[in-house]
Amino acid sequence: MPNRLFKKRRNKIAAVFGLDSKKDDVCKYVAKREIKRGDKTHYKAPKVQRLITEKRLRRKKLIKREKLQRFKTSKEDAAKYEKLISQYVKEQKAARAAATKAKAEEKK
Repeated sequence: MPNRLFKKRRNKIAAVFGLDSKKDDVCKYVAKREIKRGDKTHYKAPKVQRLITEKRLRRKKLIKREKLQRFKTSKEDAAKYEKLISQYVKEQKAARAAATKAKAEEKK
């Protein structure tokens, strides 16, 4: 039986055939095997791994957009929280000052 296995990784196939990384379609250079069933013939080829497709690029863009959105919302939430805390601290300070003033007037 002949050796039907060949390279599966995109970069390895491109290196073997000396293909241009951007222009050439690597899927055309994969080792295909012929399967005869009765009078019909069809071909099987392995799935090329690490292939950059439109789907993969879209997914990458979506993930990046979601990550940036998370950064933005967390930053806004942190700013809101900081504002709330500073307001609370001011109120506490004012209440403490009022309490010490009332105590001082009581002693007189």
